[in-house]
Amino acid sequence: MGMMSRRKGAEGEREAAAKLNEVLGTKFHRGRQYHGGPESPDLAGDLPGLHLEVKRVEALRLYPGLEQARRDASTGEVPAVMHRMNKKPWVVIVYADDLIRLLDIVDACRARVGDGGENGLEVARGATHTAFLGPPSPLTLPPDSAGGDQDGRGRTEG
Repeated sequence: MGMMSRRKGAEGEREAAAKLNEVLGTKFHRGRQYHGGPESPDLAGDLPGLHLEVKRVEALRLYPGLEQARRDASTGEVPAVMHRMNKKPWVVIVYADDLIRLLDIVDACRARVGDGGENGLEVARGATHTAFLGPPSPLTLPPDSAGGDQDGRGRTEG
């Protein structure tokens, strides 16, 4: 891997950590700089049970990325990929079968943050769903590289 690719990857990991910290109130940081092994997650922080791989590329190979996350995740960890293209927002991708476990992990984190301690984790472990807090705020995406909108029809509403 070339120096520019490594630099872009490191910057992507810092951006992804900052985004998670902003959205979830967590304390994520680059994982490999602290753990160093090939199976270390790209991001480490206070969402135990989540194994994140960060992909800051224009053309994501989705399934190979998810397979890498699954292969590197410890037993019981939810494998996920966090991805962003240039001028696009971050997305988090998980296997559908792992979605409820991811929601439980986020519930546990939010309970700890809201409670100010570790006992929120015990409360949230028993959760089987995440409370619906309302629809997400509307997000206007820039046109894709072909000049169309994000609905795949290649045209914008108007």
